[in-house]
Amino acid sequence: MEFLKGLDDESVDLIIADPPYYKISKEDWDNQWANETDYLSWCKEWTYEAARVLRMGRCLYVWGTTKHDTFLHYKLDVLNHAPGMNYQNWIIWASDWGGRTKKTFPRKHEDLLMYSKGEKFLFNSDSVRVPYKMKKNIRAGATNNPKGKVPTDVWQKNNHTTSKEYAGWHSAQKPIELLERIVLANTNPGDTVLDFFSGSGSTAIAALRNGREFIGCESDFYYHKRSLNRIKELT
Repeated sequence: MEFLKGLDDESVDLIIADPPYYKISKEDWDNQWANETDYLSWCKEWTYEAARVLRMGRCLYVWGTTKHDTFLHYKLDVLNHAPGMNYQNWIIWASDWGGRTKKTFPRKHEDLLMYSKGEKFLFNSDSVRVPYKMKKNIRAGATNNPKGKVPTDVWQKNNHTTSKEYAGWHSAQKPIELLERIVLANTNPGDTVLDFFSGSGSTAIAALRNGREFIGCESDFYYHKRSLNRIKELT
């Protein structure tokens, strides 16, 4: 909060936030609050500050999970009331890796809420297009756009543990490829990307690799120190 309050109004072009999910894991960061009400009050503090520092016509993304209802309460009771913020997308990051239960359908996805400040917002569709599976549109009989298609709101990507980009020392890393998609879609070269739960440094890497500026903070000294080395190595 000290870091956020030191930023000027409407001074950043994109915010990607990956906060603690509240009592999902055994990590200390998920278990700092006595109850959900305290957690949501804390979320309201940083969410409203994020809305303040975000430029008009730009976007805020917040990672979460629907493993329990807290993220739904966050959306309905906090994000939906943040000043100037407009709901745009509920994105699913789906994966197919890691252990799985045999008692029910294994949960292999996380959620990503996209809000814009103002109703109109920057979206560079040509920067994030992906190839069509078929060259022609069967229904229309016409050739598909050679630039490809805009991805849907379901993003399939595994965290490859043998990849150089995988930070095995952080349990909540998000794939750099997906963060780059967000950066390319919602910023222009030279714009400033903010991540105040910087963690393993993946957002910084996604921004710097693509000619954007990055600012952020991380409260854990161990992660902060290791992330700086990782950012240097991968950019």
